[in-house]
Amino acid sequence: MATNIFSIGQSALAAAQAAQATTSHNISNATTPGYNRQVVVQSTAGGINYGYGFIGQGTQVAEIKRVYNDFLNKQVMASQTTASSLDSYLSQISQLNNLVADTSAGLSPALQDFFTKMQNLASTPNNDAARQAVLSAGSTLAARFQSLNDQMAQSRTSVNAQITSSIGTINSYATQIQELNQAIIKAQGSGGGAAPNDLLDQRDQAIADLNKIVKVTTLPQNNGSLSVFIGNGQPLVLGDQVAQLVATPADDDPTRLQVSIKTSSNATILLPDGAFTGGSLGGILQYRTETLDTAQNTLGRVAIVLASAFNAQHKLGQDQNGALGTNFFNVPVPSVVANTKNHTVAPLAAATATISNPSALTTSDYRLDFDGTNYSVTRLSDNTKTTSATMPVTIDGVDFGSTNMAANDSFLIKPTINGANGISVAITNTQKIAAGTPIVTSTNAITDMGLVTTGNTGTGVVTSATVDKTTFVPNSTQTYTYSSGTTSLALTPPASVTVTTTAGVTTTYAAGAPIPYSAGATISSGGVSFVLSGTPANNDKYVFSPKPGNTGTATISSGTINTNFTATSLPAGSKLSFTFDSATGTLVPSPAIGSATMGTVTVKDASGNAVAVTPPNLPFGPGYSYTTSTGMSFSITGQPANGDQFYVSPNTNGVTDNRNALALNALQTANTIGNTSFQGSYSQLVSLIGNKTNEITVTNKAENARLTAIQQEQQSESGVNQDEELSNMIKNQTAYQAAAKIIQAASDMLNVLFTLGG
Repeated sequence: MATNIFSIGQSALAAAQAAQATTSHNISNATTPGYNRQVVVQSTAGGINYGYGFIGQGTQVAEIKRVYNDFLNKQVMASQTTASSLDSYLSQISQLNNLVADTSAGLSPALQDFFTKMQNLASTPNNDAARQAVLSAGSTLAARFQSLNDQMAQSRTSVNAQITSSIGTINSYATQIQELNQAIIKAQGSGGGAAPNDLLDQRDQAIADLNKIVKVTTLPQNNGSLSVFIGNGQPLVLGDQVAQLVATPADDDPTRLQVSIKTSSNATILLPDGAFTGGSLGGILQYRTETLDTAQNTLGRVAIVLASAFNAQHKLGQDQNGALGTNFFNVPVPSVVANTKNHTVAPLAAATATISNPSALTTSDYRLDFDGTNYSVTRLSDNTKTTSATMPVTIDGVDFGSTNMAANDSFLIKPTINGANGISVAITNTQKIAAGTPIVTSTNAITDMGLVTTGNTGTGVVTSATVDKTTFVPNSTQTYTYSSGTTSLALTPPASVTVTTTAGVTTTYAAGAPIPYSAGATISSGGVSFVLSGTPANNDKYVFSPKPGNTGTATISSGTINTNFTATSLPAGSKLSFTFDSATGTLVPSPAIGSATMGTVTVKDASGNAVAVTPPNLPFGPGYSYTTSTGMSFSITGQPANGDQFYVSPNTNGVTDNRNALALNALQTANTIGNTSFQGSYSQLVSLIGNKTNEITVTNKAENARLTAIQQEQQSESGVNQDEELSNMIKNQTAYQAAAKIIQAASDMLNVLFTLGG
């Protein structure tokens, strides 16, 4: 029996020693990442039947067990990969948000300054300083577009660098996990199936670290190893096989790195960006697809539409040299990239993309494919496909064309990606700014005074002669005769005369009364006003015979041109004339309809409805507008009298004309991009990125709070508590001392027996 007690004491001593070693191991690894607390699991060693009952044989250590909760671990993994994705996304989008929303470095101040300078030019179109300010502001605006685009391009480069770095880290973790799998299999085999806890912790930690980069799922195997899958189920570690990821340029865009997996034959299989929905890699790919691509395309669209709209209106103007306006901005062309898998036998395939309607542009990229029979253009933002048996086709304001495409050839087309990078000011000479309009309109006003001074011998000179058509009697003649004896003027036929001296004194003289002469005085009678200066001689006569002008109430608009107008549409010295015929209620054009200068004429009523034209005359109605096929437009409001005439002439002295400058200024608030303006479209971009940033920020805070809560719950169960371990150490020490007492008691009993036997 003493021997049995001795064995029991030994088993208790061994169990206490194992527990103390395990507790010490826990304490020493309290701060080791991924370490799970270990506990000694004891069981009874059984008993021996002595007839009067079973006497126990002590204890034994059944196993050293990891305190591991698989459910909590999976929750931590799921939350961790989401939080890492959001962290990565937020880091990138925050920089982009700060960039576009900057009140000094963003686009808005440069855009506002450019149109402010244009408004100043409209106020003083002949001012060289104002013209130079417009060119400088235009260059600043273009530079701001380029600067914003450059920083977005840098963000794209950063994404590529992070993809490459992430892939290298993933491959490293994959190799580490495979090696740990092998070590665990070997340890379990040599350990009689006992779990190698520390190796399991190391493997779990490696998987957790991998999970921060890319979403991970695992599948336990019967031999103790784990199969590891990433993304949407792509195998990374299977048994002793480890897949290798590589960063490869996209087939249709060499500047865009994507994730591919290398096969055993060294071929690469592309993994779509959408396959990665978690981890920092998933976050960076999602940021590029959802935000960066859209932001850069939107900025490019604003640049292209602004430059195109400004150019279109600028070319409808006239510069200081009298020439038609040219392009003010250089407009970049769409990016067209051939897929690297296109056929390589000549003739090679080619594709074209031309922006025909800038206001219809979207922020999407497009893919042009050919299946051997039909062409298809896919809008990649929503995968809308347009199929056609022939080319070209027009979609979203872009004309798509191709030549020599073979079956399965493909092109990636980005209409707006180069917009902000390629915009620049096309002119350098301030005289080339087309602030005026190439045509002027006029009416048959009373401007020909018909002044006759033949035979006068004095130095009297008539200046500032005008006619008031509301009081002037058509076809009348006024004769002023100077008498040196009375130093006065006599009016024939007699009428009352008003004289205003240079001192501002006004006097009215009755009909037939002599009119005292005062040099420089303003003389008015019967609608005719003039200033007579100098010293007339006796009987010098000043005969006024003004020609009657239009007497109706009709007025003609200032006139505009369209893209049909050329330098030869209205040559110098030519004129379009329209005379109202009250008998027919029509306008008689000269030259005739169909001539080289007049061309055909389109007429619309005040509501914009087309009105039929029956040559040789033109229909008339108040507010009717007229457009010639040679590119000139005007409208007439009010009611003309019979014989009233209206003219369209070349603008031969338009250096002070600001009409086209005003039209250019109107573009600032015009809905040129869909249903919004340049500023409105950029503001939408700022709002889009700002709202997305706020969304990611809020979601990220919530997810990190959730992760912290789960980790705390996990650590409360699996983590090392130093106070608890200290308590266990004291308990194990006490147990160890008690076990030693058992052995000492057994030894004393044996000594007594030995003494009795002696």
